[in-house]
Amino acid sequence: MKTFLRTLLGGLILFMYQFISFAGANFHGNAQAYTAKQDTILAFLNTLNLEDKQYILPRPAENATPEDQQKFAVESQGKPWAMVNYHSGKDTGMIMPMIRGLIIDILAIFLLFGLLDKIADINTMKAIMYACTVGFFAFLVVPYTNYIWYQTPDIWAHLLDAFVPYAIVGALYARFWRSAA
Repeated sequence: MKTFLRTLLGGLILFMYQFISFAGANFHGNAQAYTAKQDTILAFLNTLNLEDKQYILPRPAENATPEDQQKFAVESQGKPWAMVNYHSGKDTGMIMPMIRGLIIDILAIFLLFGLLDKIADINTMKAIMYACTVGFFAFLVVPYTNYIWYQTPDIWAHLLDAFVPYAIVGALYARFWRSAA
């Protein structure tokens, strides 16, 4: 029961931090920017009968030869490009995404605590360091790798997300939850 409670509390801390990061303080705002031209853009995209996918514009056709791909790379250098994540219909329901997000956060903390529990000589600094290492690893593998290729605008917010909640959870683990293992 103690393992469940500490995991639930840790997951709730992670969940609440994510709410603050994405909505409350809006650290990721520049990756969700507003344009007054949104209605025009969406109306045009809707006329194209696109599949629900993410598109990189421009890019060579899938059947392009290596020579055509190289030519395209040279011709597109320095020109505008876009990443369009198109969905033909919006589901504004928040309950299921929030429930799924909370469950994933609880699972992530459960796995983190499983690792921390295996460290015999853990102290507060080690718990914070190891927890932040897990957060930083997750940052490197997904947000930073995407940034390398696509220059995603909220990279600094993702870096903050990799350290702040994990440092808090690591400190609480060492102070209150270690003996619960």
